[in-house]
Amino acid sequence: MLLILPVSYEFETSMSYKRVIRKLDGELTEYKPTLNILSTGKFMKNHKLDNLYYGRREGEKFQLYYHKAKRRDGGETGFFGKIEKTSNGAKISGSFRKPKYTYVFGIIWAILTIFSALMCLALEQKTGAIVCAAICLAGILTLFWDTKKKYLLGYLRTFPTNDDNE
Repeated sequence: MLLILPVSYEFETSMSYKRVIRKLDGELTEYKPTLNILSTGKFMKNHKLDNLYYGRREGEKFQLYYHKAKRRDGGETGFFGKIEKTSNGAKISGSFRKPKYTYVFGIIWAILTIFSALMCLALEQKTGAIVCAAICLAGILTLFWDTKKKYLLGYLRTFPTNDDNE
């Protein structure tokens, strides 16, 4: 699935606000992905053989990512959520999307490759323009291809919903 636009998701859980926070703090490996390639590479290398959920919680907001063993998958789809108290437990809402730096890189990639295609057209190199346009399209598709949403959704479904208790 191609994930360029954020996909919203929310549900209510029968767990209390504090239990949701404890579950997240206890089950997530603490790490916040950044633009620092060395930091991300070191984290992926330390957990090379582990399938794990990682992220960070700051107050009521949290980030959730999934790392698959033997893969370098920084910059993948994450869940950016928020926890709110309700009368029956807690409400988790948020969206599945790529980190902001992935969108910035995608925009820069598109601009550079489209500019190259236009330069080739101006120089009457139609083959070069077609190749640059194909590279632009292939890069965008590769950059925004989503394989992690199903894992993140699976983790979020481990929280009991209010419907389960009825």
